[in-house]
Amino acid sequence: MAKSSIFFKTVIIGIVLLGFNNVSFAQDNDTFKAKKNSFKISPTAFFVSTFTLSYERYLSKSLSMQFTGGYMSASKKSYDSNSGYYNGGTYVSTSSNAKNKASGGLIDLSLRYFFLKGQSVMSGLYAGPYGRYSKNSFEINTFTTSGISAPVTYKYNIESYEGGALFGWQLVAKNAFVLDMYVGG
Repeated sequence: MAKSSIFFKTVIIGIVLLGFNNVSFAQDNDTFKAKKNSFKISPTAFFVSTFTLSYERYLSKSLSMQFTGGYMSASKKSYDSNSGYYNGGTYVSTSSNAKNKASGGLIDLSLRYFFLKGQSVMSGLYAGPYGRYSKNSFEINTFTTSGISAPVTYKYNIESYEGGALFGWQLVAKNAFVLDMYVGG
């Protein structure tokens, strides 16, 4: 019985000491040591079958540069018109397992000037220029609609260059988590 009492006292003292330890470190969180790098993913891009990874680098007191790379890949079973079509005087049955596909990627580069600073060196309101290159490939499977119906596959690519300005707000929480919201880009 005495051994279990000593054990519980040791556990309670340990918990109290750890609690004081956390309280003393909580006062140091008001000033962040500047981290010069930040990695980000965009969870909203997953809704459009895209994965993006961004790397932001602190350059000077109010300036950073961000590089973003992304990849998109999606497929969906193509419309097969109730598994058949009417061709002149006969009904032709189709059992197509064809899929519509989209894939591609993007590269984005932006320069950010923080004009209203937050607690961290890369937090606050910012504005700056950006440039983006993207290339996407599409494959659409369908049926012809004029004359005799037959399966048709359309393949095409879209390549684009864009540039402009972006304006946003970035928050660095606990010097580990980054929330970045912007318009433009």
